[in-house]
Amino acid sequence: MANGTILNLLPSTNGYGAVMKAVKDMLVTAGWSVKMSGNGVAEYSSTGLFATDTNANFANAKCWFRIQSPDTQREFIFQHDNAGGARIKYSPSAKFTGGSPSATVTPSATDEKYVRGAASDATPSYGATFFASGTTSGTVRYQGFAQGTSPYGFWFAGANSPGGAISTGFCFDPVTGVPEDTDPFVVYCGTTSAFLASDLTYGAYSNTGTLTKAATQANGGTSTGAYGFYDTGFTTYVLWAACAYTMGATLTGGTNTFIASSLLTTNPFNAKQEALPILYARSTDVAASSRGIKGWSTMMRWTTIARSTFSDTLDTKAWICVSGVWLPWDGTTVPLN
Repeated sequence: MANGTILNLLPSTNGYGAVMKAVKDMLVTAGWSVKMSGNGVAEYSSTGLFATDTNANFANAKCWFRIQSPDTQREFIFQHDNAGGARIKYSPSAKFTGGSPSATVTPSATDEKYVRGAASDATPSYGATFFASGTTSGTVRYQGFAQGTSPYGFWFAGANSPGGAISTGFCFDPVTGVPEDTDPFVVYCGTTSAFLASDLTYGAYSNTGTLTKAATQANGGTSTGAYGFYDTGFTTYVLWAACAYTMGATLTGGTNTFIASSLLTTNPFNAKQEALPILYARSTDVAASSRGIKGWSTMMRWTTIARSTFSDTLDTKAWICVSGVWLPWDGTTVPLN
């Protein structure tokens, strides 16, 4: 399949719906299949997309769609409240075939985990401010990329425009780990600090050693971070740290110097940007029963100069800089901010 993209999208009227539809379109282009959906009012399909595929229809509160990966293994539910909040669920294997879905009610899966939002399918709650309020007034620009080949990773992000900070971030990140991992993926969700080291690393520490995120933080609701399964039975869903490179770092006190993703500048021999591999792991600041390595990110690389806009690309537009990471790009488009 072809890669899917969201390129320089600057929605205004029906803005939240425009972004939801753009995410759907991007994934469908990359080979994902809409298996079920409801427009939040009256249109419902138990086999695919509801009848009226427009930004306005996607802008209805409680609008949702169930989408399945090209290899038919994994599924997401995306739903929103048309007020900036999102409710996102992930099923690694069982698929969303349960419950009593309707135009306003999403189905359930026996192995489902919340990425954003919570509560029941009939009375959902939404993780607020996932989409910035400027999405409805033309002041938030969105970009995204979905792999059309296995393992089908994807990401999308929004930034205040022109030239503002990232306000929305999401990445379905396939990892390179061990073959015994039955779900070698991490799902990252972020908002105003999306794709920065301070949000991607649990227990991210400041220059005075202050912990800023607990490794025990639960998924869903308004939590941000990178989550993935710790077990082969799809029950233990934990926060993984996207390990950052530091010099002289300590967890308690002292001076910590991040050399990714902001302080290395360019390579001294060729004056070019760097792209540093990212490892997801859980270390000695959690119980011994939940420590270890998840794997290496295949979608993200640390930058050495963090940006807040979409203006920078790398390797003839194969990568785009989003906050503190490089993410795959289409090789052609000049990103606007």
